[in-house]
Amino acid sequence: MRILVLNAHPDEGSFSDAALAAYAEGAWSGGHELRIVALRELQFDLVLRGGFYSTKPLEPDIAQQQELIRWCEHLVVVSTNWWWVAPALLKGYIDRVFLPEFAMRYHARFPYVEPLLGGRSARAIYTQNSPWIVGWLFRGDLFWRWISRAVLRHCGLNPVKRLALYRAKEASPEQMSQFLETARKLGRQAA
Repeated sequence: MRILVLNAHPDEGSFSDAALAAYAEGAWSGGHELRIVALRELQFDLVLRGGFYSTKPLEPDIAQQQELIRWCEHLVVVSTNWWWVAPALLKGYIDRVFLPEFAMRYHARFPYVEPLLGGRSARAIYTQNSPWIVGWLFRGDLFWRWISRAVLRHCGLNPVKRLALYRAKEASPEQMSQFLETARKLGRQAA
């Protein structure tokens, strides 16, 4: 399977890097074709200036990202979760890459949105410092709702699944190791 893995953590050496490495190791051992992109290394303006229908030409890195998304059969987003949502780097990437006429098409009448990235599956792998019950009960796991519903499913990717490490700062070495082994297994399965 052709897998595109996006590392959305702005800092090198983060636990997101370790999770990505584990997933990639599993994917390679499973015989899958893999492309890895560290968003922090891309050169692009994070701000969607002029809105969705700006006539500004895409930066080369943004155009390349759209080609990689067209290429992939499975998209994996590895991220941290700050302030209950995505870091600015991931939000800017989504704003700039997942544009109308590439990721979706809007219509004046029902069904209003035509997803254009169907035929692909996705997974979000993320960490969050709050306990699961707090994130779910009081915030509704805003990161998951945003990335799964408002972005990936909205653009046609399905199924969209997750692997989340809650209480990441308090996780024991055994819990972190188990999380990485799960990521490795998912990579082997291209899931």
